[in-house]
Amino acid sequence: MRTVFRVSLVLCLIVLAVGTAFAQSQAGLGSITGVVQDATGAVIPGATVSVANEPKGINRTLQTNPEGIFSAPSLPPARGYVVRVNAAGFTPYERPNIELLVGQQINLPIQLSISAAATTVEVTGGAPIVETTKQGVSQVVTTTQIDNLPINGRRVDSFVLLTPGVTNDGTFGLVSFRGIPGGNTFLTDGNDTTNSFYNENAGRTRISSQISQDAVQEFQVLSNGFSAEFGRAMGGVINTVTRSGTNDVHGTAYWFFRNQDFNAKDRYATINPKETRHQAGASAGGPIRRDRVYYFFNYEPTRRDFPAINRLINASLTDTAGNFTAPCRVTSGAQPTDAQCAAARAYIMRNNNVEIPRTVTSDLLFGKLDFHVNDANNLSASFNFLRWVSPNGIQTQAVLTNNNAASNNANSTVNTRYGRLSWTAIPSSSVVNEARFGWFK
Repeated sequence: MRTVFRVSLVLCLIVLAVGTAFAQSQAGLGSITGVVQDATGAVIPGATVSVANEPKGINRTLQTNPEGIFSAPSLPPARGYVVRVNAAGFTPYERPNIELLVGQQINLPIQLSISAAATTVEVTGGAPIVETTKQGVSQVVTTTQIDNLPINGRRVDSFVLLTPGVTNDGTFGLVSFRGIPGGNTFLTDGNDTTNSFYNENAGRTRISSQISQDAVQEFQVLSNGFSAEFGRAMGGVINTVTRSGTNDVHGTAYWFFRNQDFNAKDRYATINPKETRHQAGASAGGPIRRDRVYYFFNYEPTRRDFPAINRLINASLTDTAGNFTAPCRVTSGAQPTDAQCAAARAYIMRNNNVEIPRTVTSDLLFGKLDFHVNDANNLSASFNFLRWVSPNGIQTQAVLTNNNAASNNANSTVNTRYGRLSWTAIPSSSVVNEARFGWFK
């Protein structure tokens, strides 16, 4: 076991010019930019632009530059952004209900009409789907998909298989990008949580989950052409963004129950293996101080009882049910005694259809605090805790026919903790500073 400390400082100097490609944010933030023009296509400098999100307590006021461009970088991904534009002599403009995804760079072409009366132009269409400044190959698995798609065990990073170019790497939960096994990087809110020895996400892949599904807002899958700030990945990058509190109080409580009585028997199986699984939890998020300090917490325990069925099946000694069928004689050489034959038969039968006790006790805890100091400074701190204990849990199959449940098994114990501190400062619309500290054990 080792403890890893990582500190990163990202200085992004954004020059506001036509055709500028804004950098992706490793911390999972996004940006809204645009060009303000009149009906003839001439740019409007000095227009006042407001980018707001009431539930998040965000309200940034910007001015368009001489080229009519505005930029609101380092925005947390969320629904409900509103862009308002005002300029002397022009009708006020409003575009509501903008959804900003992790790592997304929304570019809004805004056209103002000359003011003839006290009216407001409200654009009801959604934000453009095509990101004109996007250079790499990436896709976002959204909150809607995470909340509504079926999943066994609530291991949220398995949804990465929904994205193009990603597939399973073997049978132990690993993934490969573009046919490249291994060499992937896993991030949580921009901090590296890669188990480097096994090249997998924190907490190993044989456990049900290393972070609660309820604690994940969405995640970004970068499979090719991503910027250098992500780095150190021959395959791909999976950047998980956790939930935060808002000005509204929200909470959930859940309980998932599963046992063999609810499970259909495999069509080729002769038994329906025993299993009882309880996976429960609760989460809550809201304001400590409205528009300033927010909290989000989640706790998820899992209790599972799933004894392993041990068998010893060999085509030359047993039938498919494990019954000893071979004659206890050899064609040449010394013949075994009756006692030796009986001992061999007893050994095989003793290890067939034997239930090996196997359980899981798992506890997940996640907490996050966000401090909106002002429109130019945001602080955030989070901590994730995992304790997983599974006696005889190294072998996870329901039925093992090679005697491994008894002879090649051991206790499975996984303990993972990681924490994060971050500070995002925006001195001006052309300068962004992200400072992050990460601790991973």
